Amino acid sequence: MEIIKRRKYSTAQNDVYKPTFFRLKNAPEKQAFESLLSSDDAITVHDEILGQLRELIKSNNPAIKLTESQYTSFIDAHLNGTSPEEYGVWVYYPWNRKIVHLLDEEEFVEIRTNRNRYKITREEQTTLRNKKIGVVGLSVGQSIALTLVMERTCGEIRLADFDTAELSNLNRIRTSVHNLGLPKTIIAAREIAEIDPFITVKIFNDGLNASNMEEFFTGGGKLDMLVEVCDGLDIKIISRFKARELQIPVVMDTNDRGMLDVERFDLQPDRPIMHGLAAGLDPENIRGLSNEEKIPYILRMVGAENISTRLKASMIEVEQSVNTWPQLASSVVLGGALTTDVCRRILLGQFHDSGRYYIDLDELVGDKIAPVPTQVPAEYLPPRPLSKEELFQLADHYQPKHESESISDEQIGQLVNAAIWAPSGGNSQPWKFVYRHDRLFVFHDLSSSYSFLDFNSLGSYIALGAAIENIIQKAGELGIACQIDYLPVAGQKPLVAVVSFSRKVDNTSVSELSRAIGIRLTNRNLGTREQLAPEVYDQLIHSIDDYDGARLDIVSEPSQMAELGDILATTEKLVLIHPRGHFDSFKKELRWTEEENKEKRDGVDVATLGITKGEVAALRIANDSEAIQFVRDTIKGGNAFKKMALKAVAAASALGVVSIPSYSEQGFLRGGRAVERIWLEANLRGVSFQPITQFTFLLARLMHGNGEGFDSYYMEQFSSLKDRFFHLLPHLENRQPIFIFRLCKAEEPQIKALRKAVDSVFIY
Repeated sequence: MEIIKRRKYSTAQNDVYKPTFFRLKNAPEKQAFESLLSSDDAITVHDEILGQLRELIKSNNPAIKLTESQYTSFIDAHLNGTSPEEYGVWVYYPWNRKIVHLLDEEEFVEIRTNRNRYKITREEQTTLRNKKIGVVGLSVGQSIALTLVMERTCGEIRLADFDTAELSNLNRIRTSVHNLGLPKTIIAAREIAEIDPFITVKIFNDGLNASNMEEFFTGGGKLDMLVEVCDGLDIKIISRFKARELQIPVVMDTNDRGMLDVERFDLQPDRPIMHGLAAGLDPENIRGLSNEEKIPYILRMVGAENISTRLKASMIEVEQSVNTWPQLASSVVLGGALTTDVCRRILLGQFHDSGRYYIDLDELVGDKIAPVPTQVPAEYLPPRPLSKEELFQLADHYQPKHESESISDEQIGQLVNAAIWAPSGGNSQPWKFVYRHDRLFVFHDLSSSYSFLDFNSLGSYIALGAAIENIIQKAGELGIACQIDYLPVAGQKPLVAVVSFSRKVDNTSVSELSRAIGIRLTNRNLGTREQLAPEVYDQLIHSIDDYDGARLDIVSEPSQMAELGDILATTEKLVLIHPRGHFDSFKKELRWTEEENKEKRDGVDVATLGITKGEVAALRIANDSEAIQFVRDTIKGGNAFKKMALKAVAAASALGVVSIPSYSEQGFLRGGRAVERIWLEANLRGVSFQPITQFTFLLARLMHGNGEGFDSYYMEQFSSLKDRFFHLLPHLENRQPIFIFRLCKAEEPQIKALRKAVDSVFIY
């Protein structure tokens, strides 16, 4: 092993990338050359000078079909008495211990570019020979640099990268395994020297940074072109500001869908950076951004909506099933070709525009079958809304069970207003109200809540029960007593309850809960985990003692919270990658802009999610159903969708599980009152409340709907989750869990979910 160690370090040439030239007509160089050969028997000598001379002769006489004797005659005349050994230049590559005999620079360049004619004329080649190009980033950039050199698009190339080659880089970087661990700059510079030792190469092993920026752009002459293909947002922005200051054009390849970006700062020195997509960023403020804060800018600049389906899927899986986003050799090589072609035409004055261009091989070279327009499956579409006539007809057929007194217009308005501030799954607001025959009729409007998650409308019944609770609490404040007739809801009949009214004699025992209706909200802000006082839990638990057998269990032991949190997070993932669940969440529920939110006044405003701008940007990537299908069916991934729920549970003081004695639709309706009571009590005490309850509805789908809508994968997953849940909370196995939430201390959100106008859901 000592021999291996000595040999490893004695042959190390990790910082050498420039060859040595020996012209044997020069006596000192000839002596140095002979000394080198005699000192190292391992040096390999490669001498094909006569073959190169034949090419030179042929190039100078393209119209003549030369014979062997003519070649000999022409070569002798060209040598003019110089021995072949002393002609040209001997080039020593110390990193591989090879000496190669070459034509000297002028003749070498002439022959090496000979087959460019006349796609590139001799005059154009001369122009390019004087150009300087800088390449920042040597993953995609290595292919670009080598292609630029092979085509001899420049006479000097500057390479900047701080990284070393790893085995996983070899899927796209052309190099040998013996170069693992070497700086990428050294590897590329050596490749260039072995292709063309006369091209000037300057390397920047620390990448591009503030200390070497000026040298990179202007040292030894200003760059004529910047090729920026690095990963770091800071350098993307800072280098462009510098390029714009010096009026240097910038070309960028993104390695996806053949996207090439061109910014002609040489022709438009006032042009906005990145076509305006980097608005708000400059070399000063970008240094203070965290990686999380940079994500929205990066996605905006690369055009996240236009990236390929598989790249979107890969980005969802970054740091889950893969370390980073993928880059393919075919795309990298294509990028080398595209970038070189564009750079050449810019440098020769043959292309003048700025812009973003796609050479998408999937589109250009593919099956010539017309794409079928994407249609929403019919089973995803809700039924039409209930009409006024239908509501009246149902109300008129109701057989009263209680007497009811008339209440004032103002009072009924206050009661309905309190009702519509009840929570609902995805803020779907699945209710309609009719005041008729001195009673308030509560309807379930399936058109608002129809979704995969709302199995058998159970989530809607909880929302409607919460609305009824608000009516009762508000009525108490107004001195009105309520009698509730809970109607059969099996089969999802629209009329779910009728509220009859009577005047209360005593109004002195009114609780504060009515006031809590206006402050109740979903708080998704994380907060910090802190223990709540035991009496807080006791108050919440006992607040529903008289609520039809409803029960609240508090889970606050850390290991139990972690296990339940993983069950809830896994459920959230499975919902979001399910075809119908994804459609409901991303296409129906989420509101992406303030304008959309104000227009529809339902659904979930992304601004209320309590997530970072980076996570919002990631959600936009996940909006692509084809990418999610690939994640689900091919990768079997999607664990990134567990993050938000896991973070929420990790910051919670406790988790709460509400259950009822047994499964029934009416049980969920009545249980909704208990859920709202707990929620009002918690918010009234300054405790934040956030539902994380998808599991309860999908558990009901599994146990009481035979897993309708589940394929074998989902049956297996939810069966496992069910077993884990009842193993954790075995006392609930003979009850029906209906709602799960987290409690915490967190700063109140700045934005509250909107509600539809009263007159859109209430008919007097």
